[in-house]
Order: sequence, then structure tokens, then C-alpha cells
Amino acid sequence: MKTQSITLLLLFLCSLSMAQQQPNTIKVNARVTYIDPEPVFRADISLTDSYSDQSINKMQIDQMRAHFKKLIEDNGLSWKDIKEHPGIFGFETMGYNKEGIIYQYETKSAENMRQFLKIKSPLIQSLNMTSNIHIDNNEAEKITQMAFDKSYEKASLLAKTMHKDLGDIISVQENGSVYGKQYGVSLYYDRPPGEFYYDIAVTYELK
Repeated sequence: MKTQSITLLLLFLCSLSMAQQQPNTIKVNARVTYIDPEPVFRADISLTDSYSDQSINKMQIDQMRAHFKKLIEDNGLSWKDIKEHPGIFGFETMGYNKEGIIYQYETKSAENMRQFLKIKSPLIQSLNMTSNIHIDNNEAEKITQMAFDKSYEKASLLAKTMHKDLGDIISVQENGSVYGKQYGVSLYYDRPPGEFYYDIAVTYELK
């Protein structure tokens, strides 16, 4: 019994010593919103008569392609910016029992993208509309620095209210890496194109 009591006392003193050695810390989350100045706009559409009226239903695949090309050119857009979807699988995966093509339109012009989205036809079904960005090393460095600055500002304000000073950074956690990031965001009225979120959690020592 005496040996057991001594062992428990030693364990307690050891844990107390370790707790005293651990510094007081504060953890803050910081989010940076980055707007890429040159996003690439991309739209995927399917071209088929599966959901069109009777007059269009008689069109063959070559006729549908010619009809779509004319719509593109009539709207002042270049047919060179249109290509069949580069995926291994295409329209056959959509489950229709008729012929069709999945096309992809890509442009760096927001005005051209708006014009493309205005094109209407019983043959066309919109599948996906995105703005896509690629963050290079210089942009990644800028974004991470912005995130660290924001975390330090938040932590400093909290530390001040506690009458403490910030010490060294103890740890950093990323919510997804920013380096070499390729990112696409769906085009929608309440979100700017080229928008990218970067989140980190930083733990600081308190002195």
C-alpha cells in the first residue's frame, strides 16, 4: 500500500511539473479571401435533341453541330474557343438513348462568357459554369502572408484584453494547401469570379 501511494504521488508530481513547463497559448483562426485578377471562364454544355421539340428532333448529329456553330458565330463568339469535352467519357454517360455531344467553352473574357451564357436553344443544356484559377508561388506567398498577418492581428487583440504579450508560434494548421492550387468556383450572382478562400489556425505562445 505504501509503495502504491508513493508511486501515485510521484506520478502526480511528474504531471504537475509537465503542466508547469507547457506555455500558456492562444489559438486563432484566420480566413483570407483572394480574388484572382485573371480567371479563366469555362462552361460545359450538352448538345442533344433529347429534350427538344418535334421540329428539332429530326436533326442528325452533324446538323445539330452546324446549328450550334452558327449560334456561336451569330453571337460574335469564336468557334475556336469551343471544343468537345476532353474527358475519357462523354455524352454516353448521361443516360439518354439518343446521340449528343458535350462541349466545353473557355475564355478569359468575362464579357464573352456572359454572351455565351445568353445563347438559348432547345438543343443546349447547361451542365457546369465556373471561373478557374491557378495560384502560382508568388500568389501563394502573398496569400499565406496575408493569413499570418490576420491571425497575428486577431491574436494580439485577444492577448491585449488578457494583459498578455504574444510569443512564438507554437503550431500552424492549414485547411487545404494554397501552393500550386488549381481551383474552380461555380458562377453565381452573389460570388465574384476567381474567388479563393484560404484558412489557417495558428497557435501562439502567451507571455
